[in-house]
Amino acid sequence: MSLEVYFPSGQEHVFYLGPHAPRLTPVEVDLLHNIWLQVSAEIAPLELHHHDVVHFALEVLRDDLADGNRQNALRLLRQHVQRAREPVTPRAGAVA
Repeated sequence: MSLEVYFPSGQEHVFYLGPHAPRLTPVEVDLLHNIWLQVSAEIAPLELHHHDVVHFALEVLRDDLADGNRQNALRLLRQHVQRAREPVTPRAGAVA
């Protein structure tokens, strides 16, 4: 279930209530698809779906959090979140 708030300016805010599918950014979809492309041919003849890659990654993280790798997994997750929150600086020569 979601609550959608529309402002007169046209801006919209969506709030998900309870468990829900995540809203993936184009960067995350591209990362998932590239991983899928890299490994799908290598595990043939098994048929690999994008959701299999996500499920596998989540199980690996779950297992790392449950065993002796918890602190390392949390350290890597903190680093990821911090990098994701850093402002993007344009590359030299890039056209805005």
